[in-house]
Amino acid sequence: MINRRSFVKSISTISFGSVLIPNQFTEMKGENYFKASLSPGSIGLKTDANKIISQAYKYNFSAISPLLSELISFSLKQIDDYRSKMKNHNLVFDAAGLPIQFRLDEANFLKDYEVLKNNLPKISKFKIPGFITWIMPTNNEFPYLKNFNIHKSRLKKVARLLNKYDMKLGLEYVGPKTLMSRDKFPFIHTIAELRSLIHEIKEDNVGYLLDSFHMYCSEDKPSDYEFLKKEDIVSVQINDAVMGRSPSEQIDFERNLPGITGVINLKQFLSILKSKFYNGCISVEPFNKEIYNMEENKKLIAVSNSLQNTFNLV
Repeated sequence: MINRRSFVKSISTISFGSVLIPNQFTEMKGENYFKASLSPGSIGLKTDANKIISQAYKYNFSAISPLLSELISFSLKQIDDYRSKMKNHNLVFDAAGLPIQFRLDEANFLKDYEVLKNNLPKISKFKIPGFITWIMPTNNEFPYLKNFNIHKSRLKKVARLLNKYDMKLGLEYVGPKTLMSRDKFPFIHTIAELRSLIHEIKEDNVGYLLDSFHMYCSEDKPSDYEFLKKEDIVSVQINDAVMGRSPSEQIDFERNLPGITGVINLKQFLSILKSKFYNGCISVEPFNKEIYNMEENKKLIAVSNSLQNTFNLV
């Protein structure tokens, strides 16, 4: 099975170490309630910190994922120039991927934690809103309660660090039931369980990374999301599911761009967000090899159109 992290070599975290494509895309920048976010690592887009600005602007995105592996090498003047360039192109930062492996042993967690801690003074100057990460729904070593307490302790430590720089931590649950046989012990895979973890972490800057695919696969209902407030939502991803599979048959790394199959009720999902007055960043994470291998221009048109057309549903 393809690991969530190794499937796409993300270029939006610190590294110390059949799609329908319209011929054109509509210029709609500024007209939508939500901010279309370009996340290159999620779609296999080869880019760099400067190129992504022109790519995002040309293809009608309003936000970009920060390419931290490059940005942390910038001088103070380069940081100011970069922020000015983003402003001139009407772009803001989405949250960055959390570069900490907190799911394994304590030594690896602490090593990554210290690296992030050392780099946060510079990272904070870019005014990035925060970091996002996922919770793996199984574990081969720790039963549920012990794994819960490990997550609570480590993520609380991360949240307190980020809070010093006025940054948020967004957590995502992973819903596909086909993952549940991956390891010996099950873990968090619904919004209710994630809510319990966040409640126990007890840090005001911890919220949610929401994904339509995981809501669909977990069979969570709109009523399960009623408790959410705008400030709880750190970032959002929208994806479509594979046709011919039930929610329990969907596979985590086999998805589609939003609106391609129509399996997921994205109008309902976005209506939930709008009812919370969320007007922040929304990206795609299709884990789709065809999109990943697509020529750059077609890729960016396809992703941009999928977001804009889905936004227009509400």
